[in-house]
Amino acid sequence: MNNDNTNLKGTIEIKQAFLSSAISDISSYIQLSDTKVSIIMAALVALVAVVASCYEPIICVLVNIKPCSWLGVTLIILGLVFFISFVAVFVFGMLTIRGHSSNIGYKSKWYLHQSTKEYSFDAYKEDVILMTDEDVIENMTAELYKLNDINRQKLKTNRWVMRSFSLTLIVGGLICVLLVASVL
Repeated sequence: MNNDNTNLKGTIEIKQAFLSSAISDISSYIQLSDTKVSIIMAALVALVAVVASCYEPIICVLVNIKPCSWLGVTLIILGLVFFISFVAVFVFGMLTIRGHSSNIGYKSKWYLHQSTKEYSFDAYKEDVILMTDEDVIENMTAELYKLNDINRQKLKTNRWVMRSFSLTLIVGGLICVLLVASVL
């Protein structure tokens, strides 16, 4: 019987180590996703600053382009696509960065949803003291499940940030090429 308790204790410790590592990893992925999106949005703001610092030569080139020419129509269309993709980066970026939640219908001791008036510290402390090893595993499993759901939510909007950013850079590059070609 003692050997069974030792194996059970070892199994619980292995599960706790696994869940702790998984929670740490998924938390890092979530944080990395937010960081990447923030860097992309900052890069676009820097791009705007560069374009704004060169507005005079750009305006001089644009004034010489006839709006009804193929070049003018192409620049108008590309400008609209650029604007839409530029705005999409920030919209999807904010959706990625904003706080996400996952409700699986499980009352965890990890994050408390009740206020301190509804659930006092003494009641919480007593509940934690009464937790068994299985309760700890169950709480960790619930939190890992929630974090995976939050990560999935962030990955969806993060993909749209990347697509929008790529489109912004491609269209911006095409606009630059057309502006340079119009001068030549």
